[in-house]
Amino acid sequence: MNRRQWILGLALVLMQWSCQEQGPTNVIFILVDDLGWNDLSATGSSLHHTPHLDQLLSESTYFSQAYASCPVCSPTRASLLTGKYPTSLGITDWIPGRNPTDRPLLGTEDKHHLDHNEITLAETMKSQGYTTFFAGKWHLGEEGSWPEDHGFDINLGGHHKGSPPGGYYSPYSNPALTDGPEGEYLPKRLTDESIAFLDDQGDDPFLLYLSFYTVHTPIQASRDHVEAAEARARARGIDTLPAIEEEGGGRTVIHQYNTDYASMVDAMDDNIGRLLAHVESLGLDDNTMVVFTSDNGGLSTLLRSWGAAPTSVRPLRGGKGWCYEGGIRVPLIIKPPAKIRVPTTCDVPVISHDFFPTILDYLGESIPDN
Repeated sequence: MNRRQWILGLALVLMQWSCQEQGPTNVIFILVDDLGWNDLSATGSSLHHTPHLDQLLSESTYFSQAYASCPVCSPTRASLLTGKYPTSLGITDWIPGRNPTDRPLLGTEDKHHLDHNEITLAETMKSQGYTTFFAGKWHLGEEGSWPEDHGFDINLGGHHKGSPPGGYYSPYSNPALTDGPEGEYLPKRLTDESIAFLDDQGDDPFLLYLSFYTVHTPIQASRDHVEAAEARARARGIDTLPAIEEEGGGRTVIHQYNTDYASMVDAMDDNIGRLLAHVESLGLDDNTMVVFTSDNGGLSTLLRSWGAAPTSVRPLRGGKGWCYEGGIRVPLIIKPPAKIRVPTTCDVPVISHDFFPTILDYLGESIPDN
């Protein structure tokens, strides 16, 4: 063991000791839909403005080689919650998927819900005394297989749809979320609900799973951020018309250009900043782990007939829905609890179905036998 390894090992021991002194470790898991690996300003974007996430990255471990379990949403979401490969779960496409029958090689017959016999992270943490809260996108089955059926005490917004059925402004047409005032913005509402949950928790340990619908289609500008995004594009000489290259049966956008999409990223960042500031104001920062990631690569490649995708993940190839690296590489930031932190970049490849055992191991909780 060299001196650097010894120092890092000692720091880890001190972090764990500090967590024990503070009591049980809470977990805030922030999952963004379709966010590309380079959609943050700290990870390469010159169009998007993400100061709060950039700050979080500077205080955390940033994983430069993080990969999603699948290039589309439902399989990765199931893997995150169970620690299993999508093929083991029988969910290898978004639910319900397309399953075309006119191709030489056919896809599998996928399940259209997460089986109830699967043990989830929420069920495991709940059995060990944690209150479990879910807000946002679920997309793992019809009613009867919603978050509350898989270990979450509270569900606000999680149902069978993969995109917000009423769009990003109230009325939401969401069976798991009451409408707010007309024009209320969905990411703000989900963050408000998360903050209210924290206020109600007291000293009880918790899992807060904030699963934004952002930045999934429909691409609807955040009214509070779009002017700033447009001004940024002008000031930096960014062409707001998409540059396209052919990609097999699809077309790939090769630069970030869409100011409506940028405004959605900016708004997401603002709301995460509000949430993390509230965690700190409640004195929870020193015993709360924060995980930030995406469910698949950014939406940069679409079939020719579908028009231009809203973002770019270049220099990677492909994007969401494609098994090239652009479809599976995602941003990943983990901020451990405790006052002593060793901000660093980790270049070791990691994958999203390892969150389940890794989080439980860090918490010192037992991992289910399966």
